[in-house]
Amino acid sequence: MFTLTIKELAARKLRLLTTAFAVLLGVAFMAGTLVFTDTIRATYDSALAEANAGVDAYVRTPSEFDLGYGEPGPRLDASLAETVGAVEGVDDVALRINGYAQVVGPDGTPVGDVSQAPAFGTNWTTIDELNPYELASGHAPVGDDQIVIDKASAEEAGYAPGDVVTVLTKREPRQFTIAGIATFAGADSPAGATAVLFTDAAATELLAEPGQADAIAVTAEPGTSQDELAARIDAAIGGDDVEVLTGSRLIRQEQESLRNDMAPMATIFVVFAFVAVLVGAFIINNTFSITVAQRTREMAMLRAIGASGRQVMRSVLLEAMVIGALASGAGLVSGIGVAAGLRQLMSVLGFDMPDHPTVINSTAMVSSFALGVIVTVLSAWLPARRAARIAPIAALLEVNVDRSAGSVRRAVVGSMITAGGVAALVTAHGELNMVGLGAVGLLGGVAVLAPVLARPVAAVFGVPLRMLGLRGELATRNAARNPKRTARTAASLMIGVALVGFMTVFAASAKSSLSNSLDTDFAGTHIVHGGGDSMSGFSPDLADELRSTPGVDVVTQSRITPAIIDDKPTMTFSGFDATTVDEMFRLGAVEGNLDSLGADGIAVSAEKAEENGWSIGTVVPVTFPGGETTLTVEAIYTAGTDWVGSMFADLDALRANGANELDVSVFVAGDEAAITSVAAGYGSADVLDKDGFLDVVSEEIDTMLMMFYALLMLAVVIALLGIANTLALSIFERTKELGLLRAVGMGRSQIRSAIRWESIIIAVFGTTLGLAIGVVFGWAIVRVVEADGLVDTLTIPAGNLAVVTVIAALAGAVAAVVPARRAARLDVLKALATE
Repeated sequence: MFTLTIKELAARKLRLLTTAFAVLLGVAFMAGTLVFTDTIRATYDSALAEANAGVDAYVRTPSEFDLGYGEPGPRLDASLAETVGAVEGVDDVALRINGYAQVVGPDGTPVGDVSQAPAFGTNWTTIDELNPYELASGHAPVGDDQIVIDKASAEEAGYAPGDVVTVLTKREPRQFTIAGIATFAGADSPAGATAVLFTDAAATELLAEPGQADAIAVTAEPGTSQDELAARIDAAIGGDDVEVLTGSRLIRQEQESLRNDMAPMATIFVVFAFVAVLVGAFIINNTFSITVAQRTREMAMLRAIGASGRQVMRSVLLEAMVIGALASGAGLVSGIGVAAGLRQLMSVLGFDMPDHPTVINSTAMVSSFALGVIVTVLSAWLPARRAARIAPIAALLEVNVDRSAGSVRRAVVGSMITAGGVAALVTAHGELNMVGLGAVGLLGGVAVLAPVLARPVAAVFGVPLRMLGLRGELATRNAARNPKRTARTAASLMIGVALVGFMTVFAASAKSSLSNSLDTDFAGTHIVHGGGDSMSGFSPDLADELRSTPGVDVVTQSRITPAIIDDKPTMTFSGFDATTVDEMFRLGAVEGNLDSLGADGIAVSAEKAEENGWSIGTVVPVTFPGGETTLTVEAIYTAGTDWVGSMFADLDALRANGANELDVSVFVAGDEAAITSVAAGYGSADVLDKDGFLDVVSEEIDTMLMMFYALLMLAVVIALLGIANTLALSIFERTKELGLLRAVGMGRSQIRSAIRWESIIIAVFGTTLGLAIGVVFGWAIVRVVEADGLVDTLTIPAGNLAVVTVIAALAGAVAAVVPARRAARLDVLKALATE
């Protein structure tokens, strides 16, 4: 049986290649994803290790938050450096002072994109062992009006030592002279970020507060270990307010923090890789199902001459294992190219990655290879079972009729699974897990029902095709002839299109929600937008200037900060100027008093209050970067959550607890010329009217959407490959039929057209199912996030979905090109003689 299996594979080279190619693509994407994330992780790990290579001990204030390299946390008293320096075994100490700083280019725009990578500001350390920066040209800053910048920023802006530049910090923009250009741990930039380095005095003034620092880095005298040094320092200054780390532990923590930051991106890539593998599994299952059906007489003859059902089953599974192993091996090699492609994709989308040799991890390779083989074998298992059950008498049968379209059991089971999925989506009030369960149920239920739907849907799609005459009639009948085959082929496309449809609906709903909210909930005229996060933004001096500018009526600042609210962490807790926030945003009915928030109050939405059982006067435990505190619920509002979120505090509360001091946005009501004249001095601040703000946000949504579309293209390509594979196998099955059609006068062009339209019917069938599922899934997600004010208007972009359908139909036509040409070139006499 082993020899027979190998000969069977060798005799069916095309089937082997097409099936293997589906496996290859899925494994290549999985391996490429893992290689890409491993490479990026190794790049940053290496940079962090080199940056802290000279640190033997590190003194800082403990934080509840996962702080990465250069992120300012709770600050400590800078005078502790003297106490640390006097500890036995300490060689040198240096302050670390971190914050936001960004150089403005010659064209007036900031260098670097803070939405993609941080803009670091820090102090230049004069102790070589503790300074991760090395001068490439120029000299260290020797005066408070001098700075050093990273080499990548200098090259991007065309700056050189001696140039005078504007630098943005939390203070008003200020000019400095570039004293030097530096590399970071051997690279042109700190892992893609920008860096501005000041003297200690300037860094304290612009990045921190007088007498404060973020940390103290320490080197040890020869013969003193890191553990000994850390223990001695801890004994000298230790307490609950200060922690002392060894240099090696600092490196591990910063590397772990970076991995946590990268985890969402890595998860997205892995999810899309699994989608590609899942689509490949449908194709493999379909291919083996078809080939088992076509080889019924062959396998029955084997049974008749003494082969057991178990031997037949092992033969099919062995065939799958060989295909899986060959394809997975090729997929590993291709995965390296996929990793390079993912890097280019991220670069095109604006996410520039630092250079680093490709990291090929044995675990990633083994797991990707094993996944490919396992998925292939499991996909072939059901067809193998059917092959094992073939009776010897089947050798006498001529045909195998597919009756799945009329299966009452399939219709009942499929309807029940689909109804369960829909029920889960309907009852998922704010629970994403329930939405995920419902989506899986809906996909599974529709997949089970697809053979029942295939024949009537194909008949409907075929109505206009019958106008084409015989070729249209033939295409429709062929698509409906084997509904299970048609359904399985369409299901692979259905999965990818369902995700495309969901993201298209969600993106359109997000844009519509924002547009509606700009009209109904935003009372201002302009938004001064920084495009940053909790690590960037622009100076609050801008808002202060606007308040004193004639022609400006109302100003409301906005900041975000990481926080832990009632034991629930969030990275985007908002702070607003509580005295004007209700003038800028329509918050509906407000219970309590927003003006009384102050430094110890919090405002919450009615939904959030109901969810947590809060009311006016409830005391909520909150942890900010500066430490723990409590905030009292002073106001409950019923609208405007898409602008202020489900809860917010006054700026005084953020200031009092060491939170971010940079404004991410300033909302203004006033004259555009007056606003623009003030914002012009702050390079990172863009003045946008309502339409301009909608355009900016829409562009950001479209960028993310394009990334998802690009990742999904592989799954769609695999699905189209499945259509081509199915057509090729079905042509082999219909060889004699095609010969008869040619013999009675049907031309080659008519044969090609009939097969092409059959492929289009299958592609449109899968697309229709996918879009229907995607729309339902999008509706469910909108309902879930509506309570948080993120998206509250369901929008179904009929035009975009129609384009998806047209593209799918065209892709189906392309998928049919090779099978149609083979069918048209069949030798009529040989086809008629086929058994």
